[in-house]
Amino acid sequence: MRTCAGCKKGAEKEQLIRFVEFEGTPHPDPAEKLPGRGFYTCPNFNCLKQALKKRYRGKVNPQEVYERTLKSLTDYLYHLVSLCHKTGVTVIGQDNIKKLREEEGTLILSKELSPKTKERLKRENWLVLDGLFSSQELGNALRRESSVGALFIEKVGLGRKLFQVASKLKELLESKRN
Repeated sequence: MRTCAGCKKGAEKEQLIRFVEFEGTPHPDPAEKLPGRGFYTCPNFNCLKQALKKRYRGKVNPQEVYERTLKSLTDYLYHLVSLCHKTGVTVIGQDNIKKLREEEGTLILSKELSPKTKERLKRENWLVLDGLFSSQELGNALRRESSVGALFIEKVGLGRKLFQVASKLKELLESKRN
């Protein structure tokens, strides 16, 4: 259990975002491998803002840290997509994804897919990341020559880690919109 530095609620560390201070500024650590003492916040802009206000007393811009955190989580997620594909827990393409029923996991939809197609692919028990990557970026993550419009990653092995990172990223994005 860890405590959020912003709202002071307790949660498992897999549900929180870790930050490490380097040269007086906080840096997100999505892989949780950077050295040093860190602090954790909920994947929520308000919690991040509160934590920065308490720890840095206005010396750090919360918007900059938020943007750096989004970039860091997105880059780490992109890296995990590539690793998951190598381990064989990915399902590529709309037709193959439509056949899936009982599996748990993460559905990543490219920016270029139509809203109608996106709705047909979604399932209740899936975490859906919509419009985070272009179809070309998804294709590149999978080391393919072609673009990929839809990608499903099963929640097994590395897919569990990807699911955790995707959950944090989605929650952080939604907290800023609301």
